[in-house]
Amino acid sequence: MVLESNLLGLQSIVPTLLILVKYSPLITSIANICLLVGMLYVYLERYLKVKSKFTTTLVLVSLLFLVQNILFSIYFIFNLPETPINAVLPLVFLGLEFTALTLLLMITRE
Repeated sequence: MVLESNLLGLQSIVPTLLILVKYSPLITSIANICLLVGMLYVYLERYLKVKSKFTTTLVLVSLLFLVQNILFSIYFIFNLPETPINAVLPLVFLGLEFTALTLLLMITRE
């Protein structure tokens, strides 16, 4: 059995996957930053045209989420989870935020 797993290369894949899981909250947080920069661009563009309270609020909310994700990224750079289990909970929250931001950006661009 050990010989078969060595032939398939599974022993070299598992450590790579564990490292990827440990870095996944940082990767997801950076993806959220990219989405938020896109949203902020769209909202600022609309704010310059409309200048309403609603667009001002959208710009401020985007900025707050952007600051939050930048702080999360800095935190994860200096405090990388020790085990993959410790990375799961932040990944769930950041993944849900990524999904929500993606949907919001899709609706915003229409």
